[in-house]
Formats: sequence, C-alpha cells, structure tokens
Amino acid sequence: MKDLNYICVVGYGWSGSSACIDILKEFEGFSDVGGEFRIAKDPYGLLDLENSLVHNWDFIRNDVAIVDFIKYCKMLSRNTGLFRKSGKNFNDKLNIDFMRLVYDYVDSIVSMTYYGDSSVKRYYLPSFKLFLLKMRSKFGKENAIKTYYSRISEDEFVLKTQIFLDSVFNNFINNNGTVILDQPISPVNINNTIKYFKLSKVIVIDRDPRDIYSNLVKNKVLIGADLKNYDSVEKYVKWHNAMRTDYKEKAESLFCSQILRLNFEDLVCNYEHSIRKIIDFLGGDVVHEKKRKYFNPDSDRAKSNVGLWRKYPDQSVMHEIKYKLDKYCVEA
Repeated sequence: MKDLNYICVVGYGWSGSSACIDILKEFEGFSDVGGEFRIAKDPYGLLDLENSLVHNWDFIRNDVAIVDFIKYCKMLSRNTGLFRKSGKNFNDKLNIDFMRLVYDYVDSIVSMTYYGDSSVKRYYLPSFKLFLLKMRSKFGKENAIKTYYSRISEDEFVLKTQIFLDSVFNNFINNNGTVILDQPISPVNINNTIKYFKLSKVIVIDRDPRDIYSNLVKNKVLIGADLKNYDSVEKYVKWHNAMRTDYKEKAESLFCSQILRLNFEDLVCNYEHSIRKIIDFLGGDVVHEKKRKYFNPDSDRAKSNVGLWRKYPDQSVMHEIKYKLDKYCVEA
C-alpha cells in the first residue's frame, strides 16, 4: 500500500476554506477528493466509534456503535439523486468498493460476533415490528440477531483506522502523493481526530465574523436560518465563540507543527505572503505549478467576498458584532 500524505483543510462554516482547497489543487502531486470527507467527525463516524469501543466501553454499547457506523458508511457508499436517499457516492468518486473496505475494517477491530437478543435493539423499532417480535417469542421463536463484540486498545484502534483510511484512498492516488481533504476533522477537536490520518497536516481557515454572519443570513444555513428571522447578535456570538473555544490550549500545544492557521482575507489581500506561508508549512520542496488557476485573488469573485458586512442592511448589527468579537475582526 502506498504511503499517503493528507492535507486536512477545515473551517468553521462559511469561513472560506474552499479558497484554500482551490490553492492546494494548484500544487504538483496534490489531489482533491471533491466534496467534504467527514467520516472521522460526523455522528456515527470514527470518533463516535472509538468512544464506544475504547473509552466508554459496554458490551451492548459497542455493538450499537458498530451497527450505526456500518449504516453511516452505507450512506457514504451509495449514489444519490432527486428521488433517492442521501448518499456521497464514495464507490465511484474514489474508485473503490467502499463497503468491502468497511467490512474488512470492522472485522479487524471486532473480537468476535455472536447471535444474541437485547431489549436495547428494540428501543426505536416501529410498533408493528415490536408486535411481531412479541408474537415470535410467544410461539417459542428466537429473535437473536448478529451482534458485534469488540475489546480493543486505543493504540490498536488508531492503527487499524489509519490502515482503513489509507486503503480508502489507495486507488485514488496513482503514485505516492498528497490527498487534499475538505472538513475531515473538527477545528475544535483536532487532537482527537488528526491521529486517524497518518502523515497529516491541518490548515484551519477563519474569517471576519461579520462576513460569516452576512453569509449565514443570506444563505439561511447553519444558525443563519434562525438569524434570518431576526438579527440576534447574542445568539451568533455564543455560536461563534463556542466554535473556537480553547483551540490553542487543546490543539496547538499537542500538534503545533502540524497546524497552520490562516484568515480568508489574507488569501485575497495578502496573497503572496499567504502562499509563502503555505509552502513553508508544507515543505520547501513543493511546487506551486498552476498558480492562480483555481484561485485568483484579483478576480471579482474573490474580492467581492471580502468586506461583505459593509453592505449588510442593518449596520448596527455589524457594529455590535465588532464590539463583541473584535479580536476576530479583520480590517481588509
């Protein structure tokens, strides 16, 4: 299996991380997966799996976590469409049989399987299925189903997970290269998720909170759907601060050499300086061969995304955000 390098680009929601990905795509030997890769941090993903199998173990909890993880991976595997369930099409996107790799991974972290029955598995069943199970029991039929049992150390779990993730991208990269991943880990939980990606570095992109607010309201995404109804600076400030709590103490003290923090505004207004920082961070031998092909700081699109807040209808809202989140504001 090839030795793969990972560049994990993360943001806080509409903070400009896609611009950084466009820049990285211009480097020789760097390949962008296309779309977000969230298997580590999503609910039912790898972090939840580790929590149940390693840190908060229970013989029922670990089975439920594995079953939930498999269901989540089935969603990642399948294609989607107008009248289809949600899916991420990993099979075609990464040129793999994703579920085969998932089952191989599960086999590697599971101690054994057995057929058993537990009331926990019935908590969320619809009433008619519960009725059928009760009828089966009444007539002496078994309701046992396949159950997973895993007892694994943290080091072994991390090692098996690294092997699994490398296998996912093995066909995607033709030669030893660098994989660009969009939002694979949480910027407020770097130390618990970066370990899954062997040979990895993280670039965190932030942005003026006034511009983030303006975009959230305009597009009605994340907390913006609520802010659209009324300008609630108080709610936004709580949301903004919670997303950035204690990152220096918890993340940078452990992984300072693997983390680079940039502002979106600098990618546009201080382009050459930002490129130099990225090159120094990645290693001086990287080649920026397609400069400005995917991200042009002089384009109208790039420039128009800096200082959006100046066009916000209610400037009193912007003044209040400036007052309460001044250390994050950028005068570009």
